[in-house]
Amino acid sequence: MYKFRKSTIEEKQQAVSYGMSGDWIYESGKAGNEEYALFFGKVRTVFGEPDYISEDWENMYGYMITAEDCEDNNKLFFEIYHGSCGSSVAMPRSKDVDSNAYEKAKKQLVELIESAEPVDYEWEGVYEDIPVNIKYIVRNGKVKVESEFPEF
Repeated sequence: MYKFRKSTIEEKQQAVSYGMSGDWIYESGKAGNEEYALFFGKVRTVFGEPDYISEDWENMYGYMITAEDCEDNNKLFFEIYHGSCGSSVAMPRSKDVDSNAYEKAKKQLVELIESAEPVDYEWEGVYEDIPVNIKYIVRNGKVKVESEFPEF
């Protein structure tokens, strides 16, 4: 069993030194903007405001998270972020870390987030690859996604 919290500055530096690699939260093609918007609202419920937030859809937000093992006080490091393929979680991919412990903690972390009620928020940004302006609105657990293609 793990306790999760936002990482300290020192823990963020330690996590980055491991080299992080990400996985999608949702299988490719099994989620869209509504799921991504809800996931961000749920992460905000669990961990508060992100370490960073931007108007770039492919780099929308990020959180460095520390998982503390309740039994032996070991620390594991994760990044929850929205990348080029949507909601994702990164963890160290090194022979120096216990990959089984990381996989177990990652599963618990995602379940914790998914079980939360999303906070109300609005986010507006651009997905440059298409390009399209996107707006996420979450109110009372309901999602509204607005898309607007710029005029050329």
